Amino acid sequence: MASFVVVDTCVLQKANAPISMNLGERTKFRKRLVLLSNLYQGRFVALISERLLSEYRDKVPLPRNDFIRAFFELLDQPNRAITNWCRWSGQYRSHARKCRFPPEDYHVLRTAIYKSESTILSEERRMLDTDACIHQRLRVHVIDPTV
Repeated sequence: MASFVVVDTCVLQKANAPISMNLGERTKFRKRLVLLSNLYQGRFVALISERLLSEYRDKVPLPRNDFIRAFFELLDQPNRAITNWCRWSGQYRSHARKCRFPPEDYHVLRTAIYKSESTILSEERRMLDTDACIHQRLRVHVIDPTV
């Protein structure tokens, strides 16, 4: 069974650059491209929401490489991307506040709360710092895909 992931917009923005020929093995840019490739190959299932799709389109209006183009294509494929927008009860909001999850990213967390354990892929330090607490309370990991 594939893992369920939510890709934070910051990861897409940083992966949206022309590709040069000499990508070092350990560069963060290369790791972002490997992540997108793994998504495209079906190793992960993307969790999406209308709010997140809107943010993707606003922040990445023009794909600058084939990896970003492929990511946007897979979002339209039913078995590769699942639309998920959990019911945002006061309990979830309370957990997010107690864990100090950034309020401006609640839509990312809301998309990630799924019937199975899921992962938010982000490079934002404020989100990453909440991993242990958010996982304990909501079964959602927050990890940096470039580490």
